Amino acid sequence: MDRKRHQTVEFKILKESRMGQAREDSERFHRYHEIYYIAEGKCSVFIGQRTYRLQTGDFALIPAGTLHKTDFTSHGQNTKYVISFSVNTAKQIDTFLEAEITGAGIRAGKIKAPVQRQEAILLLVNRMLYEFENQPPLGKSLCLTLLAELLISLQRYRAGEEENDGNEDPAHGRMREVASYLCEHAREQITLPEVAAHFAVSPSYLSRIFHQETGFGVREYLVHYRIRQACDLLLNSDLSVTQIADQCGFSDSNYFGDAFKKATGLSPRDYRKLS
Repeated sequence: MDRKRHQTVEFKILKESRMGQAREDSERFHRYHEIYYIAEGKCSVFIGQRTYRLQTGDFALIPAGTLHKTDFTSHGQNTKYVISFSVNTAKQIDTFLEAEITGAGIRAGKIKAPVQRQEAILLLVNRMLYEFENQPPLGKSLCLTLLAELLISLQRYRAGEEENDGNEDPAHGRMREVASYLCEHAREQITLPEVAAHFAVSPSYLSRIFHQETGFGVREYLVHYRIRQACDLLLNSDLSVTQIADQCGFSDSNYFGDAFKKATGLSPRDYRKLS
């Protein structure tokens, strides 16, 4: 890993196809927004503190800086489009439309395209992919126009939906509570046995179910959350690296430096220079 990993992504779109079940092991969080569109197959996406089950015709919205991981659960063909764009690109779209589309539209969650609109959505996404890959004259401008159209559509679909938490799997809901608890107590020196005791389960059970539902180990999730908070402080505060480590729950600044570099590819001081 190197600085290329942290280069600004203004806009890109990829089409990914794979056969059978798989767990993605890519970057856990990054500095740009992402939209997933499932054209074929099924997958589970853990975003922030919640797991979403996606199938053909579903979108997942992942705001910049949000911890996430994907599991493909279909044994057959899985096809996913990944649209990535920077916070700056989102602001440009808002300015162009003279409306705050991205602020409301880029909110973590799942959105289902109406069945009667899925063919049109797939055509739009494929046209965006063609313009991005072939780069004809004004292709970049057209990509951003198509992205704006997609964001407007997603905002409309979301406005027409009602959150139905009543159908949430009990295990998903419980692990969402665990993730929320970890975030709330991230600055403390909490341990797996303490978290398990709080939820009245054994450490081994909590560890197994949390990993099964989120794709992360309990400690792994906690460390990544702390590092995500540290990234914000490195870019947006004048605190020293040692102060940031302490404020984010790392009792050992040397361990913080090692964990930060493992997660981001850069030392805390080098990451701060990105600003």
